[in-house]
Parts: sequence; C-alpha cells; structure tokens
Amino acid sequence: MPLRGLRLSDDLKTRLEQAQKLRGYKSVNAFIVEAIEEKFQRIDAVESVSESEARIAADFSRIVREVRSVHNTQQAQYALLDALTKYVSTCVVEPPQDLLVSARARGKLRYEKLVREAAKTITGECENLLLESVASAD
Repeated sequence: MPLRGLRLSDDLKTRLEQAQKLRGYKSVNAFIVEAIEEKFQRIDAVESVSESEARIAADFSRIVREVRSVHNTQQAQYALLDALTKYVSTCVVEPPQDLLVSARARGKLRYEKLVREAAKTITGECENLLLESVASAD
C-alpha cells in the first residue's frame, strides 16, 4: 500500500487527535482512512440518487405525454359529438304530436341498438358500464 503524506494546519491536527481519542480509533490515520471511505460512499450514493432521479423524470415525462395525448383525443371526441349533435338537432324534423309517443318508443329502441353496437367495440369495464346504463334505462 503506497504511503501518502498530508500537511495539516495545527488546528486540524488538534481536531483529528481529539476525534481519534473521543471515538476510540487506534490512530489518526485510521480515522482519516475511514473518513475518506465515508466520503466515497456519499459520492456513490449521490450518483445513485441522480440516476434514480433521471429515471423518475423520464417516467414522468412519458406519463405527461400519454396524458396529454388522451386529453387531446378526448377534446377531439367532444368536438365531434358537439358537431354531430348540432347537425342532428338542426336537420331532424319533429314528429307530429299524434305520433310523438310511437316516435319516442322507436327512438329508444334505436338508441339501445346504438349503445349495444358501441359496447361491442369496447372492451373491459367500459363495456359493462355501457350495457348497464342501457339496462337501467329500461
């Protein structure tokens, strides 16, 4: 093991000797070696934390992009639904008063058929929610 020489101020030398005595080290050199090892452990820990922070930041960035994509898709769907609703409400003629009850009944059947067709294209919990909403409307 190669030797290293250190030049220490009188104040630092005194503090090292006091630390050696108070903490029970065999020598001042044993205290210095342990201090150096602790410093390297802290450096390694900081580098490890920095790597973890970088991974977490990358994960958050990916999640933000995905949420933004879902948000944009949702906004497009709302805009499409709004345009379709305006178009249908403008172009559909109200049935005469004497046929209103039967027209509502046929409309309800068409609505249920539409929802069931939509449920076929959806998977998971949304499908069940959609079908339950039709069943509860009965």
